[in-house]
Amino acid sequence: MLMKTKTLFTALSLIIISSAYPQQGFVHQQSEGYVAPTDEKVLQKLDRWQDLKFGVLFHWGLYSVPGIVESWSICSEDVDWIPRDSAISCTDYKKWYWVKDQFNPTDFDPDQWATVIEKAGMKYAIFTTKHHDGFNMFDTRETDFSVANGPFKGHPKADAAKSVFEAFRKKDFMIGAYFPKPYWHNQSYWWNYYATPYRSVNYKIERYPQRWENFKKFTYNQLNEITSNYGNMDILWLDGGWVAPPRQDIDMDNIAGINQESLVLSFNVN
Repeated sequence: MLMKTKTLFTALSLIIISSAYPQQGFVHQQSEGYVAPTDEKVLQKLDRWQDLKFGVLFHWGLYSVPGIVESWSICSEDVDWIPRDSAISCTDYKKWYWVKDQFNPTDFDPDQWATVIEKAGMKYAIFTTKHHDGFNMFDTRETDFSVANGPFKGHPKADAAKSVFEAFRKKDFMIGAYFPKPYWHNQSYWWNYYATPYRSVNYKIERYPQRWENFKKFTYNQLNEITSNYGNMDILWLDGGWVAPPRQDIDMDNIAGINQESLVLSFNVN
């Protein structure tokens, strides 16, 4: 589904998940398979994109310090691919995990990253602006839970996302921003009043509509920051496909209309 927004977005998911996941657009019902775009600007972007073949997606955040799976270990789902010490309660584990002061990447050198990745033959770079745990790798005004407000504050590269995007743009990479729709550190998504047994919002939205409205506003504002403050993006990777109508409707039509300068093709990724 095509929408208007500031920059032309495409998602890597249209290449790798067309057979694995049915696509969800902003308005139409869930499709049976991949729905090809028709807009000329989108097709031009895709023509360049699909010929690049080889790129990188960075997951980098709090989870990188202990060297564990990104975000998922704070989720209480009992699945094999979420490792966690069974002797520690989920509550205590979250207290240990959600400490932004442990993240202080004093040797952060995105120019060195870009040089190595260019030598490897890669042509595009997608950077995780935050993962589901909610630790922001960009300088957001919506919360102080970010790399720019911990011990790294004041460093010339404290806005990590900006530094990464700039480093790769200098080498003519196509640039992408990974952004998850769920946000587990936000009290309007995972409310401490209730337990968090699953990855989804942990309260009944119909019972607390204002709380959900706060979350929608928060999400809108953060995506506005990313699409307004970091230059043109070639790719917007929206993760967390369960945050979608009918239950977890964040009004993607409104989000896609943040700016009205060019067309967008966007997908949810599970």
